[in-house]
Amino acid sequence: MKIDSILKYSSFTLLSASLLLMGCALETENSHAYLPDAQTEAAGVYIKQCGACHSVPHPKRLSATAWKNILVVMDKRRQERKYPPLTEAQRKKIMRYLDAHAR
Repeated sequence: MKIDSILKYSSFTLLSASLLLMGCALETENSHAYLPDAQTEAAGVYIKQCGACHSVPHPKRLSATAWKNILVVMDKRRQERKYPPLTEAQRKKIMRYLDAHAR
């Protein structure tokens, strides 16, 4: 009877761990699905560069003008944290993405 209980417990533990890992994998793959055009190159640059320090806000959170100002502030924060500065190409892609999807 004791071996039966151990097998049931082991099976339950293995199943629970598998489901947890599958859920984590799905979350990682779709964690930015809420963003408009999340599969585009510009969105990818936005997610990678801005998401390096914090969660990635939805572009509709601010106007295009406000995003331009935020990008200046975030450049300073990147310097403070010893991150490399954005390249001009990265900056343009991020701003193009934010301009297209700002409120």
